[in-house]
Amino acid sequence: MPFTILIVDDEQEMCLSLSEIFSARGLASLSTSDPGAVAGILEKNDVDLVLLDIAMPQQNGIDLLKAIKRRERSLPVIMITGYPSVESAVEAMRYGALNFFVKPLKTRQLVAEIERIRASRETAAGDARESSLVTGNAGMLRILREIDRVAATDAPVLITGESGTGKELVAAAIHQKSGRVGPYVKVNCAAIPDTLLESEMFGHEQGAFTDAVRRRAGKLELADGGTLFLDEIGDMTAATQPKLLRVLQDGEFQRLGGGETLRSTARIIAATNTDVDALIAQKRLREDLFYRLSVVTIHLPALRERKDDLDLLVDHFLRVFAGKYGREAASVSPAMKEILYRHAWPGNVRELRNCIERAVIFCDSREIGEEHLPAQYLKLRDEGFPDSLEAVYEKLSRQKIADALARSSGEKQKAARLLNISRKTLYNRMKRLGME
Repeated sequence: MPFTILIVDDEQEMCLSLSEIFSARGLASLSTSDPGAVAGILEKNDVDLVLLDIAMPQQNGIDLLKAIKRRERSLPVIMITGYPSVESAVEAMRYGALNFFVKPLKTRQLVAEIERIRASRETAAGDARESSLVTGNAGMLRILREIDRVAATDAPVLITGESGTGKELVAAAIHQKSGRVGPYVKVNCAAIPDTLLESEMFGHEQGAFTDAVRRRAGKLELADGGTLFLDEIGDMTAATQPKLLRVLQDGEFQRLGGGETLRSTARIIAATNTDVDALIAQKRLREDLFYRLSVVTIHLPALRERKDDLDLLVDHFLRVFAGKYGREAASVSPAMKEILYRHAWPGNVRELRNCIERAVIFCDSREIGEEHLPAQYLKLRDEGFPDSLEAVYEKLSRQKIADALARSSGEKQKAARLLNISRKTLYNRMKRLGME
């Protein structure tokens, strides 16, 4: 379904002009010059945002705003006016308006605001469908209580844990519970080339570098009033880290190639799957930045440390993917359950999610069996299970260390960097595993 905007303005020409602008950007719109028609339009159509004029001869825009909010409290409303005053702006915000624009409208800023609202709603909807934080584990329940407590603050949060443990889900949950009206914006520091990360974060001015043909807002600017999630913070470049530190300290930044000081009220949430002490020791993360980011630190346990959640998670993913793909799958066979419980899950909840999704796709009955599992799980079954979970973990650790040493031609310092651990930690693990 397209994102739909309802334009309410007594000037028909304004309605038509805005409709054309939105259509060119892939946004659907409805419009009316009659405030009395708004209730009927909202009744018959799925509207995602209302653009509402304050001064209309038939009805005052503030009164209509109150009526809209009584009907659908969560529906975003942006007010527009040709006669700005501090009093009208304050009153509009008091009764739930999201923002306030003055005529003649700066359409670029208006469209940017609408795109932020759309991105935030789409993110929230997608997270709610497939990515619930499902748990009955005592440690995880404590974390959920921490999320509820910290969400109501503006404090920066650092989330740690292995890949696939749900760090992004926790960040999204904090944003959703925060009540922030701005969008939830994500940046994967590991996925963006070093030369582009600063521009991606802070934006750039025209001519700042060869391909900068026009001014571009960065993620920090887009996340104003919302949340900026920085995944894999340990991969942020050394040049970008002090600029992020300034944002955390003063809320100020500059676009690349620009001299104007801008401000952002975005809340910063960062995450890493690497040992933080190792990141600092290897000079990959500034110590002062770490202290600013970690006002609140949330560590997520690996799935092997919360095996009591396995049944809950399997049932959850079965419901999600059976509905998504129109399958009948509702349970797993005893043989498959044994494999799931004996597996070490190095990829954590993400690996389990992908495993169940694949099994649902290939299952035509109500019960998923071991024959529906990917080949690597069947290979583990055929080789026989080790005596304990610790033995599985040790085997995986040996394999990872051996692979890293092979890729680094036996140089332990390089191998440690590949494994995202310190050289001392590598030595200790090799000694414990008898790999000296």
